Amino acid sequence: MMEWLKEIVEGSTRLLVPEVSLTSSVPPKQPAFYNPAARVSRDISIVAYNAFISRMMERSFADALAGIGARALRVAVEVKSMDEVYINDVNPIAIEIAKKASSLNKVENICRFSIDTAYRFLVEHSARGLRFGIVDIDPFGTPAPYVDCALRAIVDGGMLSMTATDTPILHGIYPRIALRRYHGRSMRCEYANEIGLRLLLGMLSMVASRLEMGIEPLFVQSTRHYMRVYARINVGSSRADEMPSRLGYAYHCNSCANRFIACMDECREVCDVCDSARLTKAGPLWIDRMMDEGFVDWMNRIIDDATTTTYALNLDRQTVNIVRIAREESMLGEEALYYTVDEVTSMLKVRPPSTASILDALRSNGFKASRTCLSFRGFRTDANIKEICSIIRALTIDG
Repeated sequence: MMEWLKEIVEGSTRLLVPEVSLTSSVPPKQPAFYNPAARVSRDISIVAYNAFISRMMERSFADALAGIGARALRVAVEVKSMDEVYINDVNPIAIEIAKKASSLNKVENICRFSIDTAYRFLVEHSARGLRFGIVDIDPFGTPAPYVDCALRAIVDGGMLSMTATDTPILHGIYPRIALRRYHGRSMRCEYANEIGLRLLLGMLSMVASRLEMGIEPLFVQSTRHYMRVYARINVGSSRADEMPSRLGYAYHCNSCANRFIACMDECREVCDVCDSARLTKAGPLWIDRMMDEGFVDWMNRIIDDATTTTYALNLDRQTVNIVRIAREESMLGEEALYYTVDEVTSMLKVRPPSTASILDALRSNGFKASRTCLSFRGFRTDANIKEICSIIRALTIDG
């Protein structure tokens, strides 16, 4: 074994990782890359893949930018119904480490290894009969260059999971670069990670529709500097035709902090709460639902059923919290951009009540409300900012 490697356990999988990756604040790319901070992201993917693959005929998984194979090896070990796991990276040292780890976990019989660029690997699996049930794209920075190739390598009804780590661009620091990469402008705001996720889905839907495909978002995640989407890919011109109607703009009022989304042909110039014309606009981006209620419910069942999915006992606690909150959030119904407790109470100059008490007060006043897995101090509601402020102000006075 290479002396600079250390064996660790993540989930139910034994991994061989560069020891320096465990001690460096920024894990080095050489001689091979492993990021321990992405543990929650990998945990969630294992739950999502288990929920998805059980209903698929094509039970194959491909990680085109695998690094040492942390995610792919966990799929091989922890997604019990997976038939084949393809592990590709351009770094031969990383693939050699992944091979050794597959033997440690006794899954080498279902693992297929290759050393190639992600583009060539995906193109070589774009023909009928060679495509995958699930394709994962987890690059350094933006996934945009890989989307065309990834979509072509997925079977009809398969899944694409995709990560973006260029968060300054998606969070509105560089909106012009966001326009170039994601075909929509980003926006600096309290809920910038939601804008970023909607830009990701919007870009994915635009590329898919050009290839005569459509997307169905199943789950989204935003933790640390990771933004991640899971989407079912459907082939056909009728699915592609639906995509433009799912795109629009997000508006933020710089006077009262109201926020709303509107379709592409609906031009909004003033705030419908305070009549201010000081609106900031982001997009085009995805304005439809970002999570599928049935799929999120199935993810929760996977976590609950520890008897058949023994890995569930080894999930990070944050993973469980995210998936639990997502169930509540996915049941809310109409899309609404989220607010945070700290944002609203700072505007009102009052002491923040608990998120639970705000949700209870909103519901008792006839509004829909839920927490959001995109911010542990965030909440969604169909109430507008004026109504939210009135309810929170009353809470702080009564308290």
